[in-house]
Amino acid sequence: MAIRRILRIDDAEDRKILKMQCRPVKLPDRNLKQLVADMFETMRAAHGVGLAAPQIGIPIQLCIIEIPAEYEERADGSVVEVAPAEPYVLINPRIVKMSGEEVMRDEGCLSLPGWYGMVPRQTWVTVEFQDLNGKHHRLRRAGDLLGWAIQHEVDHLNGILFTERIRDLSTLRDITKERDAQPVDQAP
Repeated sequence: MAIRRILRIDDAEDRKILKMQCRPVKLPDRNLKQLVADMFETMRAAHGVGLAAPQIGIPIQLCIIEIPAEYEERADGSVVEVAPAEPYVLINPRIVKMSGEEVMRDEGCLSLPGWYGMVPRQTWVTVEFQDLNGKHHRLRRAGDLLGWAIQHEVDHLNGILFTERIRDLSTLRDITKERDAQPVDQAP
C-alpha cells in the first residue's frame, strides 16, 4: 500500500483534474484492488471519511467511504467498540433517489484541508454502484454521515467541489486559523 498525494482545490493544476467529469470504470480491473487499498491508506492518514479517485489524480468513477467505529464508555471507565468501522467501495456510483428534504451541515474536504462551510445536502439518498468484483448493489436510504459522504464523493466524480455547494460563502472558514487564534491556557 502507498499513501498518495491528495490534490488541492487551491492549486490551479490540481483543480483542473478535480473539475473533470470522471470516466466509468470498466470491470474487471485487476489493478483496482491495489488502488482501493492505497486510497484507504491515504484517506486514513489524512483523517478523512471519504476519498474519490480524482482527488488523487485519477479521473475515474471510484470512491471510498469509511464510517468511523463507535465506542462506548463502561461504568468502570473502560472503553469498548460497539460498532466497527464500516468501509465502502463504490464503483460507478449513481444516486438514483433523494429524500427531497435538505439539511445544512458543516462540511470540509481533504482537497481543502482545514476549511469548512455550511453545505445543503439531502437527508438521505439511494445509490447504485458496483463492487470490486463488478457485482451491482443498491444502498437504500443512506442517511446521516454515510448519506452525506456519498453525496460529497459522488459530487467529486462529477467535477463538483463542496465549495460550489455553499450558498452563503461567509460560512466558509479556515478552522486552523480559528484554532490558532484561541488563547492557550498557561498553567503555572
